[in-house]
Formats: sequence, structure tokens, C-alpha cells
Amino acid sequence: MALEAVEAVSRAEDQAKEIIAQAQSEAKSILAEAERAGREAMEAAKVQAQAECREKLAQAEAAGKAQGDKALAQAQQEAQALRQAAQGRMDAVAARIVERIKGVGAG
Repeated sequence: MALEAVEAVSRAEDQAKEIIAQAQSEAKSILAEAERAGREAMEAAKVQAQAECREKLAQAEAAGKAQGDKALAQAQQEAQALRQAAQGRMDAVAARIVERIKGVGAG
């Protein structure tokens, strides 16, 4: 009977060692899978962040171009108005010069 008990204890110890080895193996597999999944998630997040960054940059460039175009159009209108005003003053000054010249020649 004692021999049977020792054998039973020995089998139980062997089973326990086997269960522990399996558990350790499973833990390593779970850890490796978790690390792989974590790397994949990080890569996906990186790709998504890069795409969002490109989109925001494109939006900012478009907004900047629109503002630049608007400012350019406004500056062109102001320049045209200044040219017209200067042309009008130049015509008036030229007319005065002609009148003075006529006045000097008539005297």
C-alpha cells in the first residue's frame, strides 16, 4: 500500500509538473500574441495618424491658398483703384499745365 501511495504521489507530481509546463507554454504564447497584437495596433495607429496628418495638412494648404487668393484679389482691386485715381489726378494736372502754358503764351 505504501508503494502505491508513493507511486500515486509521484504520478501526481509528474502531472503537476506537466500542467505547470503547459501553463508556462500557454503563458508564453499568450504573451507573444499580445505583443504581436500590440505591435499591429501601434502600426495601424501610426498609419492612421499619418493619414490624418496628411489630410489636415492638405486642408490647411487649401485654406491658406484660398486666403492668399482672396488677399491677392483684394490687393489687385486696390491697386487698380489707386491707378485710376492717379490717372484722374494726372489728367487734371496735365490740363492745368496746358492752361498755364496757354496763359503764359497769351500774355
